[in-house]
Amino acid sequence: MKLIVEKSAEGLTLEGFLKRKGFSTRLIKMYKWHGEMRVNGEKENVKRVLKEGDVIELSLFDTSSDILPQEMELSICYEDDEILIVDKPAGMVVHPTRRYREGTLANGVAYYFEKKGIKTLIRPVNRLDKGTSGIVIFAKEPFMQYYLQIVKPMSKFYYAIVNGKLEGEGIIDVPIKRKSFMTIEREVSEEGDRAITYYKSLKATEEFSLLKIKIATGRTHQIRVHLNYIGHPIVGDDLYGEPTSYIERPALHAYRVTFFHPLKEKVISVYAPLPEDIKRLFELL
Repeated sequence: MKLIVEKSAEGLTLEGFLKRKGFSTRLIKMYKWHGEMRVNGEKENVKRVLKEGDVIELSLFDTSSDILPQEMELSICYEDDEILIVDKPAGMVVHPTRRYREGTLANGVAYYFEKKGIKTLIRPVNRLDKGTSGIVIFAKEPFMQYYLQIVKPMSKFYYAIVNGKLEGEGIIDVPIKRKSFMTIEREVSEEGDRAITYYKSLKATEEFSLLKIKIATGRTHQIRVHLNYIGHPIVGDDLYGEPTSYIERPALHAYRVTFFHPLKEKVISVYAPLPEDIKRLFELL
């Protein structure tokens, strides 16, 4: 990672400059003890006083990963030196699990990084369920993962097609917990973690409704559980609703993310187009 010291930061220590940029104390220690911190090409400690125009370079020694690189076609929506944003197809797992060791999106990203000579761990900033399509962000630097998850979380927007007629807009603010340790299923429960979902109906018929959704929290299966809770399960969601001949997976698509990029100092919005199976449901609406 390379940073340039601006005029307003002159006189700050390296540590103070990094904290102004959003680095946590823990993250600074990670670079200090497991990497290198250089100013104008020279190794420095966190107490170095900076001048305008100084070039800061941060690197980590441990870039090993146990994720098997696998060649696959990636639909890349955006990329820069710090992040990679990919449009995940429905039916693909984001990260390897005990059940899915290969064929995940992370396997494809590992191959892409290896091919491009990018030596970094695979760090997904957000995750989507296997059946959900849309935007997934991978951080090339631990700082960006921390920043987008903790310091200034990104805004995430979805399209969902649900069963039944749902008009207007609203907020679903009810906690969610795992139903049991033996299942991936979640449920609404006062014992769970707070979860907040905003929805706005864009089109409603007696059979289906098209919703635009924004989530303020990122609980597992949050949107699916919340919509089922208010009586409008997502079309095709056979875990929280019923299977259908219209679509073979939940009609849920992460179509947009918006976030402040701390190193470029600007707001970035990235879009992922609707996949064909959800487009066909649009036509029914």
